[in-house]
Amino acid sequence: MLYLLFAIYFVAGCYLVNRIPFIKNTGLDSAAISMLFILKVCAGLLIGWMSQKYYPQGNDYWNLNTAGQKEYQLLLSDPALFFKEIFVSSYPNGYEGFFNAVGTYWNDLKNTMIGKLLGVFNIFSRGNYYINSLFLNFFGFFGHVALYRVFSDIYKSGKWALVAGCFLLPSTLYFSSGIHKDLVVFCLLGLFSYCLYFSLRKGFNTRYFFMMLISFTGLLLMRNFLAIAIIPASIGLVSCFYIKRNGLVIFTSVYLACFAMLLLLHALYPAFNPLHIIIQRQQDFQNLPEASSQFQAINLEPTLKSFFIHAPQAIASGFFRPAVWNAETIFLIPLAIELHIYVLSCLLMFILYKRNGAAMNNFLLWGLFIAFFMLLLTGYIVPNTGSLVRYRSLYLPFLMTPVCWYLYHYFQKKIHINI
Repeated sequence: MLYLLFAIYFVAGCYLVNRIPFIKNTGLDSAAISMLFILKVCAGLLIGWMSQKYYPQGNDYWNLNTAGQKEYQLLLSDPALFFKEIFVSSYPNGYEGFFNAVGTYWNDLKNTMIGKLLGVFNIFSRGNYYINSLFLNFFGFFGHVALYRVFSDIYKSGKWALVAGCFLLPSTLYFSSGIHKDLVVFCLLGLFSYCLYFSLRKGFNTRYFFMMLISFTGLLLMRNFLAIAIIPASIGLVSCFYIKRNGLVIFTSVYLACFAMLLLLHALYPAFNPLHIIIQRQQDFQNLPEASSQFQAINLEPTLKSFFIHAPQAIASGFFRPAVWNAETIFLIPLAIELHIYVLSCLLMFILYKRNGAAMNNFLLWGLFIAFFMLLLTGYIVPNTGSLVRYRSLYLPFLMTPVCWYLYHYFQKKIHINI
């Protein structure tokens, strides 16, 4: 019965993605849209199957689905409590610890909201993991579409290179397709990117405002450091729109101004120290049960000197870990090979690069600054290669889509010239 139910929902999903204007307006044909959606659904099925097969004793994906089944029972028995729990803290310290990684209302809220959503899905899915995965990936697909629409507006040609960067990067597709907050974060980030870009490109309106507000609020609750990273980057992008100067200079100036403001606030109010927040976050990760891909954490102190000294190690972890020769588990080897391909592709692009208007679009700087900030921060905080790869995967489209387009464009021109 559940197989038949999955098939019905799957066919309905394939039909709907070809009828929704937001998706149809990508300019891709129905066959391409259907195939990309099917790949997204298959990635969700794969990550569910893999996590159950190799981590049957417990994993985040199936634990969230189990939590959704409990929420479903609560929804049936006490609907008022079902909704009330979203807003009530069960911790003695109430609503403190907004940036902590464990043991706070705010850290639990992201899983609480996904559990509540799954509880509603279970009305139609009967608690089946794979049907719930199908439902979530139907909405998660909009994140990929949103990014593609932005990049296809920046680059007027080479749509298959853009499809590769926005839909088909293996680790992004895999980790953004599970029953997990990563799927929600990626979708919200894509939608926020779309609304911010087109509000500047075509004019600000109420629809863009509310979509940005909802997306930003969701990111703040799901991954607060990412929401904070978006603020200076968005100020930089808006400034570029009005100032009409070198985008790199404007973005760098905005980040330096934000950094100076933080130093000033710390000087005026010594109790305010963002570095303490980062170190606390790192300690929270270290206090979690040790993972199979655990490595020695950076020994940070709450001083700029300590962060500066350990920056190379943070960069090595956040940007370049794992390598094939130091992968902690066999499952990380394919991800290491993928990362090596990306690094070599970036190096090749820099070797071949010739300045052109499309490649210098200020939105690309927006994505690059956010991605670089988050990867560096992750390198400082996370002492677990598996988690590093998962977090990094959400920002890869902002780094690799321009690279895919440029290499495609370069070699296409070379082939045409030779012919």
